Amino acid sequence: MQLLCSLLVFGALAPFALGQDVCGTTGIAIKIPYFRSKTRSLTTAAACGTRCAGDSKCKIYAVGGGYCMHYSSPVRQAFVKTSKGTLKYYDRICAPVKLTPPAVTTTPTGGDPSGGTPAPIDIGGTITDPNIQATDSPPLPSSEVTFPTDAKSFIAGYTYDDEPLPSIVAMGSAPLAEGLLASQTGLPELPCMMDPSSNEQFNILDSSFVPLVSRTRVGIVPFPTPTSEAEAKALGPADKLVLQAFSFSKPVNAPNGVYDIVVAGSTPQYLAKTSKGALVLTGSSTGATEQTRNGQRIITSIFGLDCKGRITVAQGTTSYVWAIVNGSPRFTAGTSNKQMVTYPLKRAAAAAKARKVRRSKYTEGYAPRCPNSPPGLVAKVRPGARAAEKNGCGAANGFDFVPDFSFGTCCDDHDLCFDNCESGTYEQCNADFGNCMRTRGCDYLNNWYSYPVYLSCIKAANFYEFSVNLPTGRDAFYEANAARCGCYCSGGGLCTGRSGEGYTCTSMFGSDVKNCGACGRECSNKASCKSGSCVCPKDQCKDRCLDLKTHPKNCGSCGNVCASGYCYEGQCFNPPPDKCVSPNPFRNADFEGGSDWWSYCDDRVERSVSGTKTCGEIKNTGVLLMAWQNIESAGISTTVSPCPNQVYQLNFKLKAINTNAVTCSFKYRFGTGQWSSDYNFPSDGDRSPGPFDVGPFNAGSEGALQPVEVQLQGRVTCGGVNRISLGFDDFELVPKA
Repeated sequence: MQLLCSLLVFGALAPFALGQDVCGTTGIAIKIPYFRSKTRSLTTAAACGTRCAGDSKCKIYAVGGGYCMHYSSPVRQAFVKTSKGTLKYYDRICAPVKLTPPAVTTTPTGGDPSGGTPAPIDIGGTITDPNIQATDSPPLPSSEVTFPTDAKSFIAGYTYDDEPLPSIVAMGSAPLAEGLLASQTGLPELPCMMDPSSNEQFNILDSSFVPLVSRTRVGIVPFPTPTSEAEAKALGPADKLVLQAFSFSKPVNAPNGVYDIVVAGSTPQYLAKTSKGALVLTGSSTGATEQTRNGQRIITSIFGLDCKGRITVAQGTTSYVWAIVNGSPRFTAGTSNKQMVTYPLKRAAAAAKARKVRRSKYTEGYAPRCPNSPPGLVAKVRPGARAAEKNGCGAANGFDFVPDFSFGTCCDDHDLCFDNCESGTYEQCNADFGNCMRTRGCDYLNNWYSYPVYLSCIKAANFYEFSVNLPTGRDAFYEANAARCGCYCSGGGLCTGRSGEGYTCTSMFGSDVKNCGACGRECSNKASCKSGSCVCPKDQCKDRCLDLKTHPKNCGSCGNVCASGYCYEGQCFNPPPDKCVSPNPFRNADFEGGSDWWSYCDDRVERSVSGTKTCGEIKNTGVLLMAWQNIESAGISTTVSPCPNQVYQLNFKLKAINTNAVTCSFKYRFGTGQWSSDYNFPSDGDRSPGPFDVGPFNAGSEGALQPVEVQLQGRVTCGGVNRISLGFDDFELVPKA
């Protein structure tokens, strides 16, 4: 377990003799870093710290604003602590220990069943290219229909839908594949193991987690082994045993970070180091200067505390190792990985209470995996992420700080829990880690003859649980989170807003016409979105969007034309004639009857050239085709029957069959009215220039012959002498509302 080594191993460098280690403290730089990098792989505290640990020049490192920075100055000279800072500073001792990754990977409990291979992220469907096809809706089911009794009102308000097929206004893009991560700024501050200025009480444990206790006429000694089962039972359960408490006391005029350690009790007793390295008790503080008491040179104000709960000892510029030597506490000049540690009683009580608290999986606590916005995010294994890994409890710097307890599987489970995006929360992983060590790791020692070892095991388990809740533990959690996890919508995909800023959880496979089948894929006006595809809002016949309940030419089913021109609830309605009824005043407007009711090659104008001059119809069904040679212009005409006092919209299609690169135009007029503008035939395919407002056609105006009959004249004009064939189709006069 790389994290545990990082948190608990006593570093090879001598810790600061005075004060605490700085691990994740916010501040402002007062020195210039000798190394500064914006490389993405170095921007986490763990990665930046690993590089610092491999550089002998590095004394302190900092991360923030996308940078990793190394300083050669000691921690107290490199920055000033302030909540307004943008960087987090770390002592070199905070850096994680680099271990060789294991060859075997395991899936975390409740994680990916495939052994760590990420499953595809479910966004509710599959992003595909849009494909809008011309097709027919199925006929409406047959049913009994009661037609309107007020035909006049029905006709006055009669309308029907007829629109082109939907189109894609904006293609859009796929949702965010890598997911979101929670910001690591603005998080609740994680305190150090304990604050020596708070006067809170603690137990003292040696590097094997054996508690120190006070014995009358003996002083401070390691917890003694019971000599019988009865003596062990008299002590009570080891996990509830009340041990000797101590507290820090700040001496008057002592340097910053220098404290006394006082035995809790009614009569103050101070821990003191003799000039020969022994530990004795004295009734008052000596301050930072040695004094002679009871014939011995002693000093009390020599203790400090780092952020990880380790007690440092220094007298002047000399560091000391405080350890159990031959059964007694001794101070030896030098440095070592083995140090005494504090076991804070306040933290122990809070940890026991916190183990009962269940939090939201993803957005609460000291280290949420996911941001709060957009709401409802869930953490999942990111596509392409590494497999889940475990590293055991590990060792570092030549000393295995983890004692010979059976914590290996617990360390593995803790690694895998940090890697378990779906169900591994920071607090719960740490609580489960502690419970595992206290049970699987220590229960086998719960015998009277191994009482002290069991007690040490319980204390070690609790201390390790405290340690993984320190800032470096949270950094390790976020390093695993960034390597493995992404936060995704529980339904839909992560789409950016229309301005490109921020993310929302968007259902792309429902009815949202602004996100239809992809983020930002927008359907055209009047279209609907169905299951992620832009479709007609009601029904479709070939390339038109309409409503089979009201369309007079597609009434109830595609192609069913109502002679009356009215469709009601999918059935043709024939209202009593109390007014002029002429849905389409053209006869044979679609030329399904060939050229019936039409005249063509009218008033032709021949070119003044030699050669054959012809103009005629090419027999066809569904289009009026004219073919000519050496003709400059010719007309077509028919008689239409519009209703009087009604404005219409004129529609028609011009078809280019063979123009031989000659420009041809068409104009029209009704009766003896003004000619329209010229509208060019397309170079190929069809062209629908309309609709054009025409009418009303009242008797005696615009040359109308009868109130409901008027002649439509059209004129085609072409340049050149080549053979030309042109066509017309789909003439229509639609009453304008």
